[in-house]
Amino acid sequence: MNRWGLSLSQPIGLKTAGLCFSAAALSAGTIVLLSSLPASAADLNQQLNVRINNGTQGATRDEADRWLQLGKDQALDGSLTDAVQSWQQALRLYQNLVDRSGEALAYGYLGSAYASLGRPTDAEDVLRRQLAIARDGQDFQGQIYALNSLGRVLAQRGGIQSGEALFNEALAIATSINSADGAALSHDSLGLLAFGLGDNDRALKHYTIALAAARRASTPVREATTLNNLGDLYQAMGNYRDSMKYYGVAVKLTDISRDRPNQYRAIDGMVAALNTTGSYKQSLELLNERLQVAQRLENDRQELISLQALGQLYEKVGDTPNAQQRYQQAIEVARNLDDTKQEGILRERLVSLTRK
Repeated sequence: MNRWGLSLSQPIGLKTAGLCFSAAALSAGTIVLLSSLPASAADLNQQLNVRINNGTQGATRDEADRWLQLGKDQALDGSLTDAVQSWQQALRLYQNLVDRSGEALAYGYLGSAYASLGRPTDAEDVLRRQLAIARDGQDFQGQIYALNSLGRVLAQRGGIQSGEALFNEALAIATSINSADGAALSHDSLGLLAFGLGDNDRALKHYTIALAAARRASTPVREATTLNNLGDLYQAMGNYRDSMKYYGVAVKLTDISRDRPNQYRAIDGMVAALNTTGSYKQSLELLNERLQVAQRLENDRQELISLQALGQLYEKVGDTPNAQQRYQQAIEVARNLDDTKQEGILRERLVSLTRK
C-alpha cells in the first residue's frame, strides 16, 4: 500500500495513530511527511522552533518576522490556508530585503504547507528554491533539511528512487559534518520510505538508528517523532505490545517537552492499539487527557478531534448518553470553527445514535 503524502490538519484516521495534524518540519527548515503517516504537525512543530539569525535589521525585517510567526501560529491552530498567505507575505518582504536566510525559511514553511494541501508541484518548486539558497550559501545543515523535505515530496509523487537518492545525499552530508540531528532526520526519511514500500525490516533498521541519533543530538521533538514512527510500524505489523511501548514513551516525553503535536499523535496511536486489543477503559482515559490538553491550550481543532473520538468510542462500548454528550459538544466546537462539513457529519452521527 502506498503510504506517501502529508497532512497538517486532517481529522482522525485510525489507520496510523489516528492523527494527521501534523502537522509535517525541522529544527531548521521544513520537513514534509509521508502520507498515511501522521506527521505533519509534529514535524511542523520542530520547524516552529527555528530562530531567524542574520544581520538584516529594521522595521521591514521585523514585519517579515511577524508574518512568519503569524503563519506558524495559524498552522498549529489548523488554519493552514491562512498560514500560507502569511508566509507568502513574509517571503515577499524577505525578498525585498534580499534576506536569503529569511527567504529560505519561508520557502521551507510553504513547501510543507503546499504538500499538506495537496499541491505537490508548488511544494517541489519552493523546496528546490530553498535547497538552492542553502547550496549557494554553503549551508550544509540547511541542505540536509531541504534535501529531506524535497525527497519526501518527490517520493509522495511516486519518485521513489529520486527521493531515496536525496535522503542518502542528506545522510552523507550529515555524516561529513558530524550532525547527529541531520543523521536522525535522514534515517527517519529512509525509514518512512521503506515503511511506505512495505519493507518493515529495513524501516525498523533506519528508525532504530534515527532514534539513537536523535537521543545523541538531544532533540526531544525528533526523538518523539521517531518513537511515534516506531509505534506506527509495530502497529502495522500487528505487534501491539511493542507498538504501545513506543507510543507510551512518546506520550511521557512529549508531556515533559510540551511537544503537543507529537503528544496528540502518540495518544492517538496508543488509543488505536488499545482499541484493537479491547482495552477501552484506558483508551477513554487517554482521550480525555487529550481533550484536556486541547482545551487548556484553547486549540479548537484538536478539541473537536478529541470530542469526536470520544463520541465514537463511547458509542462503540454502548454508552449512549456519554456518546450523545460528546457529539453535541463536538457540534458546538465545529460550529465555532465554521466547519460545516464536520458539523454535518456529527449531526448525522447524533441522529443515527438517537434512532438506535
